[in-house]
Amino acid sequence: MPTNKRVKITDTTLRDAHQSLIATRLKTDDMIPIAEKIERVGFWSVEMWGGATFDTAIRYMKEDPWERVRSLKKLMPHTPLQMLLRGQNLVGYRHYADDTVEKFVERSIANGINIIRIFDALNDFRNIKSAVKTTLKNGGKVEGTLCYTISPVHTIDLFIDMAKRLEDMGSDTICVKDMAGLLSPNVVYDLISKMKKAVSVPIHLHCHDTSGTGAATYLKAVEAGIDIIDTAISSLASGTSQPPTETMVTMLKNSRYDTRLDLNLLAEIANHFRSIRKKYASFESDYTGVDPAVLIYQIPGGMISNLASQLKEQKALDRIREVLDEVPRVREDMGYPPLVTPSSQIVGTQATLNVLTGERYKVITSETKNYLKGLYGRPPAPINEDVRRSAIGEEEFIECRPADLIEPEMERAKKEAPDTAKTSEDILIYALFPKIAKEFFEARERGELGKWNPAEDKPPLPEGSKEAVPVFAPSEFNIKVHGETFHVKVGGMGHPGEGGRPFFLYLNGELEEVMVESLVEIVPSSEGRIDSAVGGRSTRPKASHEGDVTTAMPGTVVNIKVKVGDTVEAGDTVLIVEAMKMENEIHTPIAGEVKNIYVSEGDRVNPDEVLVAVR
Repeated sequence: MPTNKRVKITDTTLRDAHQSLIATRLKTDDMIPIAEKIERVGFWSVEMWGGATFDTAIRYMKEDPWERVRSLKKLMPHTPLQMLLRGQNLVGYRHYADDTVEKFVERSIANGINIIRIFDALNDFRNIKSAVKTTLKNGGKVEGTLCYTISPVHTIDLFIDMAKRLEDMGSDTICVKDMAGLLSPNVVYDLISKMKKAVSVPIHLHCHDTSGTGAATYLKAVEAGIDIIDTAISSLASGTSQPPTETMVTMLKNSRYDTRLDLNLLAEIANHFRSIRKKYASFESDYTGVDPAVLIYQIPGGMISNLASQLKEQKALDRIREVLDEVPRVREDMGYPPLVTPSSQIVGTQATLNVLTGERYKVITSETKNYLKGLYGRPPAPINEDVRRSAIGEEEFIECRPADLIEPEMERAKKEAPDTAKTSEDILIYALFPKIAKEFFEARERGELGKWNPAEDKPPLPEGSKEAVPVFAPSEFNIKVHGETFHVKVGGMGHPGEGGRPFFLYLNGELEEVMVESLVEIVPSSEGRIDSAVGGRSTRPKASHEGDVTTAMPGTVVNIKVKVGDTVEAGDTVLIVEAMKMENEIHTPIAGEVKNIYVSEGDRVNPDEVLVAVR
């Protein structure tokens, strides 16, 4: 029988809750007014950074993620601020060099982070070693983390062994991260009971309420001796978020585990987020509620909403069940990785491509190839050799720690970063996300930071401007119909066919395909290129020749690997196109000479266009 003790709570409202429910779009301005009340609650910690918050802030919201930490630390000086760190991936989607990891961790702690929850998507603890060591060196607290999942190779004994290894690495606490809500009450009681006997440091449980069993799972974990649980304020809780704070406080009240938190104060905080959540209605997904089917698909809530968004953009939302069926098959092929960033994106995107292209592994993302090479670490189980060979041929699987193969990056980042990168934190933004960092710095120079409006979700206008500035698309404008304003931006176009030309238009953030028969005006993009069409002629020819290189889905060109006159072999990579947050290698179907290149880096491209012509 566990001893009489108070259960501690970490509040996730400012990070994981809004990442799970409203696409990580909660503005710092909506956090600041309530921060002092959150400080008064007496949480063990407040998770308010890391995960997708860094990427989203600079990519979409035009907010400085470092300033968020500094601002909240001033308002919550006595509450430990906690962040989620993806080990060697930091807050990105690839492995970074050790010097980048060390600098990022050092600056995170210097800016106000106290506790760093560090995990690796494959539970390959070689990939968290550098982050753990640097956190301890700089006076931060390490929460070593194991990702819970279900598969033929994941057993209670395996997780107990992982906990022991995390303690041996120097973890101050150990977190069991149940990102998909798979832990059942009976299993968690068995797991935590045995883990408490195996390690001496406090154990922290992180669950999502996707299956609807979150509160019951927490209660059984408490009975088994858990020290800390993660909850979210009720107005941003449940479904794919965490169980509600108030619910757990009430369930434990007047017991030996009483949290002693003030329900009246929590009610005030809940009212704040209940009110501001309405502003983010357009980011709500149909897949953020309770769904017991997660026990079958084992897909985290944030991944489900992301898949739904990706399929909606491809006008294929009706095929989401096909994708959900394909995810477990891809996961098995890849050796049963836990589905958490970035492995969830790799598996989910590959499953989506398998469904949309109509042929499994016909198109393979760069990230999938790197995973199959071992560049993300050691999978929990063997990889399907047929899939691996079809993707990387006879290349050997990398057995060493992947980061050992990465040259130091920070000095190069300092040299390559634009003059608008002014601080060490800016250099880190550039090192992690070079392309969007430049856009972010430019927006800052124009005085646009902090002006993003979630109700409109469009680039803010410079002071005094009366017209939309084409920052993200070739053309965007407002149309007023019967007193209602619609924001429209042109995202791309297809080629003429029966009924006219298909154009991809974003209407209030939603992608729609329309047929246009009349003359279309040429509109210069923000970089001066011509991205539209006139008189029925496309800027890029329609694919018709066997040597025409195309893309499987709309995306953005991020790298061109060839130049006109180069000789290429069939299967050579000629372009890198980013689609669905993953970089996809685009290969030439035939050997020959590169005769024409119809794209530049930064161009939006569509599936029926010739991007490179090989003859």
